[in-house]
Amino acid sequence: MVEENKNKKVKDEKYTEEIKEDTRGKIDDTHKELHILKKKLEEKTRLADEYLSRLKYLQADFENYKKMEARDKKTFEMSATERIIKNLLPIIDTFEIAIESSKKNYNKSSFIKGIELIYSDLLIVLGKEGLKQIEVVGKKFDPYYCETTMTVINNDLLEDTVIEEHEKGYMLGSKVIRTSKVKVSKVEKPIEDDKDKS
Repeated sequence: MVEENKNKKVKDEKYTEEIKEDTRGKIDDTHKELHILKKKLEEKTRLADEYLSRLKYLQADFENYKKMEARDKKTFEMSATERIIKNLLPIIDTFEIAIESSKKNYNKSSFIKGIELIYSDLLIVLGKEGLKQIEVVGKKFDPYYCETTMTVINNDLLEDTVIEEHEKGYMLGSKVIRTSKVKVSKVEKPIEDDKDKS
């Protein structure tokens, strides 16, 4: 029995030693895995910091780009406005001359002719900037170019023919910037008698 107890004790010690060895091996493996995971985490953290830094630079660059674009747009608009105004200044000068001339010796026909010339010059300057009058009188009403202010019955014209223009319409390039205000024809429809229907 003593022998058996010794054997059992030896077996228990061996088993305990094996468990310790196995546990040490598992602990070593866990330490190795933990070390690898720490390295990976450090690498991912470094990459995340690098990406964040890049993102901040990109965001700052984009903000600078937006500011630069806004400045350039304002400069372009001012430049375009300045060019138009410079082209209009001679017309203002001509208006001033016409006003002074009419005060000194008023001749109605020459004054009207002068105003017509100034008006023509103004249209030429604005035409160079892309402004065009919309021609609608005598044409079929088109809601893209016209706005009806009045309709009249006229059986001599086709339905929806523009008869008269109350306010001129204008286009800038291919864009309508003001529709023409017009009078449009309507054809009188005969009233059918109830007796004719039966």
